[in-house]
Amino acid sequence: MLTEVLTALDQGNFQQAEKLLATLPPGDARLLLCRGQLYLKTNRLEEAESDFCQLLRLNCGPKLMQMARRGLEKIEQIRQQQRQQAILETHAVVGVEQQGVLILEGVAAPEQRVILARLLATMFKIDAYTARLLIPSRGWRLIRTGNFAELTVYCQELKQQGFTLFCVPFEALTATPVLQVRYFAALEPQPRVVCTTSLSSAPVEFTFTWSQVSQRVEGLLPIFEQVFDRDRQGKVTRKEQIQDHAQCCDLHLLQQNQILRFYRGGYQFHQGIPLSHGAEVIQRELDLDQNTSWAKWRQLSSLWQQHCGDRPVWQDFTSFAETALDFTELLSKIPPHLNLFRREDSPWDAAFMLYSSLAFHRARSGSNR
Repeated sequence: MLTEVLTALDQGNFQQAEKLLATLPPGDARLLLCRGQLYLKTNRLEEAESDFCQLLRLNCGPKLMQMARRGLEKIEQIRQQQRQQAILETHAVVGVEQQGVLILEGVAAPEQRVILARLLATMFKIDAYTARLLIPSRGWRLIRTGNFAELTVYCQELKQQGFTLFCVPFEALTATPVLQVRYFAALEPQPRVVCTTSLSSAPVEFTFTWSQVSQRVEGLLPIFEQVFDRDRQGKVTRKEQIQDHAQCCDLHLLQQNQILRFYRGGYQFHQGIPLSHGAEVIQRELDLDQNTSWAKWRQLSSLWQQHCGDRPVWQDFTSFAETALDFTELLSKIPPHLNLFRREDSPWDAAFMLYSSLAFHRARSGSNR
């Protein structure tokens, strides 16, 4: 029977093959193999893959298992060909030279992580262990940089499998103007801020409305300092440690294609209008010490919490940055639009710009969170 079905499949007589398969008992290993071959011949790859994988789990003898493995190899060859064709078609639309980044959103379910790891291992030609390490349980992870057309095809293919990803061209990461806010000049009748840009230190004024703020991005950027320490033998050594954090908050004005950036160390609390518009609970806490920069920052942040606290907030910067720091070449090309008066430049600053730009592009593209 097995030989007859395979012969019918080789001759392209799929109706005859289906009739022969109908005579086999359900659950028969031969049924799984031949049906998988039928699905493979008729380009029903997901169903063929399911039957071949189920056959391997049955451990039904070396001959059938070898044929199942060959079937899976053939499926992957077909997918690679389809992927390459899709990449060529995408090249015609977006160009050959355009670069981009591929972002994966968190996958919490263990069974989904197993499936995704297998897909990533096959797609990127990496081992299964490395593929598993790419999958975040929450938040975002930058898993790939490179040719934008290729990344777009990968993204579409994984989305079809039910996973949440998005792909962004590199030029979009640096296209949105960033105004570094120095202080509020007015809050009524509309908020008006005094800002600088990375191109000029000359102050400019910018007026907006709270309703224009679509979302905000918050993060803590570590401040590193060289400190002296003694080891167990009493030898004095120098090492770098985190001594403080700089709070940063970006207000995204999507319709105006503008980012307003606030950060402790850049905001001039002694300038502009007094920040006395916070919530009562926050105000009582601030009364304990109005002079610390942390307290002043909380008073500042209470403004956007009061006026646009119902908008989306992106707050998983630290977990994103801890892995994005591995992409040093990418980060070196991203202007941070921050001036934290560091002794040395830090990739954390560019990582925050990357995170904020991704959130901005994600919202503008209309994707769901």
